Amino acid sequence: MSLVEVLRKKAPGVPASLYEAKDFADAMQYAVDVTLKKRACEMLMPVAGEQYGPESENGIPTQLVRHIAVPGFSDEEFAALEAKAEGTGIKLLRSGLRSHLGGFDTGITKAEALITDSVTCIVNSNSEEVRIGSMVAELSIMLVKKSTLLDRLEDSAPLMLDLMTRGGASYTAMITGPSRTADIERVGALGVHGPLELHIVLLED
Repeated sequence: MSLVEVLRKKAPGVPASLYEAKDFADAMQYAVDVTLKKRACEMLMPVAGEQYGPESENGIPTQLVRHIAVPGFSDEEFAALEAKAEGTGIKLLRSGLRSHLGGFDTGITKAEALITDSVTCIVNSNSEEVRIGSMVAELSIMLVKKSTLLDRLEDSAPLMLDLMTRGGASYTAMITGPSRTADIERVGALGVHGPLELHIVLLED
């Protein structure tokens, strides 16, 4: 069984949505589509004087504008997303994510690799913008090149050593599925410490 086939089989159990993009433009169209389909983002830190939408089922004000954060995108990558988002009303964020800690809809992150056995994304999070983009968004999209798929955790050792020795502090993250916890009265809950959903988008090299 190929690593892609293993990923197809195991992703639903994480749970993670899997999309195999035809190319980068198709991946960006997918990101726009899922952002438009999701419910309005909750504003966890409302700002006095700002206008918001109706309260969610949790009693929290919702945002009127949808946002996609793309820290770490090159100019060419950003232009591809910008073309797909044109006319949708979606606002794109490349930097300044500290000012959006109250919440935003979608964060797109480029993973260094993915361990198919556990459906774990390995992310170089040395940039604070990348850390915020992958943690604060309600919906997290991981872009993964097929050539970076790994079988098991031990296969990631060379990559992890490289990430830790590139210089400076290393904030490498290993992300498996959406944010989950059961430490509040032992009741399982999603999205308490991070995204409510994880979408893995496979890209050809």
